[in-house]
Amino acid sequence: MAGGLILAVSVLLVNSEIAASIFGFALGSLNVLIGVLTARAVGIAIPADQAGRVNLSIDKGVIRTNIYAIGFSEKKMVLRRLSSAKLTVVAALILAVLGAVVAGYFGIIVGGITAFSLQEFVTQRRRDEVRRENILDSSADSDLEFSYDEIEHLQLLGNRIRIYLKDRVVRIAISRRSARILGPMLEKVIPAKILSGPVPSGKDP
Repeated sequence: MAGGLILAVSVLLVNSEIAASIFGFALGSLNVLIGVLTARAVGIAIPADQAGRVNLSIDKGVIRTNIYAIGFSEKKMVLRRLSSAKLTVVAALILAVLGAVVAGYFGIIVGGITAFSLQEFVTQRRRDEVRRENILDSSADSDLEFSYDEIEHLQLLGNRIRIYLKDRVVRIAISRRSARILGPMLEKVIPAKILSGPVPSGKDP
């Protein structure tokens, strides 16, 4: 949709701003191509084979500037790093500067949209790789793994998962669509004592 809108505006600029029109056609076509190649994220998935190691997976969780895929098993939860928002910032700056030179404010907007599209494309490619592997195998240094034995308490508050560990609190932002249906699913895969226990004292709720 974003690519189509950019192409439509580029058509309107053909007679008045030829450079902006060409820039818009180029990045608009790129956005359309990225949209075709990027599959839509599924949100929350429960494996059909209940005998498998993964009981529940979430396709996107965000901690600060890092984007993760999250997997839950009977003994632990694992966050596999997919990409970083830093990629979007760098790409947006480059494309915005180029767009400003070539197409003014229109170029800046188109550059920002394209940077977001590129991040989604890179994230989805990495997500597909994780699915082909085992989401529970956190082999990279950028991945995170928490056994249920080290988690003192886990809360789902709005669209955030809060994990209370002995020395820190990990906050994971998820989509509102996923948050609306995640609660009952967590009750089936997370030990009851972790979900129902009180928030550890001395840690902000």
